[in-house]
Amino acid sequence: MRDKLVLFFKGIILGIAFIIPGVSGGTLAVLLGIYEELIEAASSFYKGLDNFKKYFMYLFPIGLGVLVSVGLCAKVIKFGLEKAPIITMLVFLGLIIGGVPKLFKSVYKRPGLKELSFMLIGIVIVLFMLIADKGSSNVSFANINLFGYLLLFLVGIVASATMVVPGISGSFTLMLIGYYEPILSVVNDLTSMSNVKDNLLIMLPFILGIVIGIVIIAKLIGYCLKKYPTSTYYVILGFVLSSIISVFYEVFQNSFNLTHWIIGVILMLVDALFVYKIFEK
Repeated sequence: MRDKLVLFFKGIILGIAFIIPGVSGGTLAVLLGIYEELIEAASSFYKGLDNFKKYFMYLFPIGLGVLVSVGLCAKVIKFGLEKAPIITMLVFLGLIIGGVPKLFKSVYKRPGLKELSFMLIGIVIVLFMLIADKGSSNVSFANINLFGYLLLFLVGIVASATMVVPGISGSFTLMLIGYYEPILSVVNDLTSMSNVKDNLLIMLPFILGIVIGIVIIAKLIGYCLKKYPTSTYYVILGFVLSSIISVFYEVFQNSFNLTHWIIGVILMLVDALFVYKIFEK
């Protein structure tokens, strides 16, 4: 029971990461020490009844934590991003920075030219996304038709890939294609029990796309971790390091506020030290 409760709280942390632009759920899964288990479970739970029972009991508390987190924290995070975005994002940046030393220790082989090249690939991929123009926020679900639902399904698949791959933020990716604010608004409406039927119809194809996408991408990453573990981890390291740059980039998009910067940096350092001490044990 204690193990399930721990997984539930880790799911809550992952759920928060899906809301904050620039913060990667995959990165936090790596730092929380559940990434490889998540990949194995997501890519194998459908392979027979025994596997389903085994991996369902692992995935369920994490998934429940994510849903509870997104449902309960969406309003709080949206409020934080609107009223104090610098502080809010720097706090979550501390989570990533504090776990990086542990991530480096998990890669046993010292980097050579090959490993550094793979890490550079991970960095370039995320930075390329960073400099891309953000999509228009004019996406609307009013009078949505069949093609709109199909697009939501495809957007769910894209979002799932960013959730599984460390360093790439699902919320930031949704921003790039213009779906972040509309989907966040739907989640907020659902938690307020507003237009439940219409909002559920919008979320269902999106969630279905996420589930199918996670299975496909998890299978691919699981294969890479088994066949090329060192190279895969150095690509992941590149993703994680560049995600720090991504969050800082998002922070600098806000109007300068010295007080918020001071508070944010202090909380970030405290947060990072706290996380580092936890992973050090």
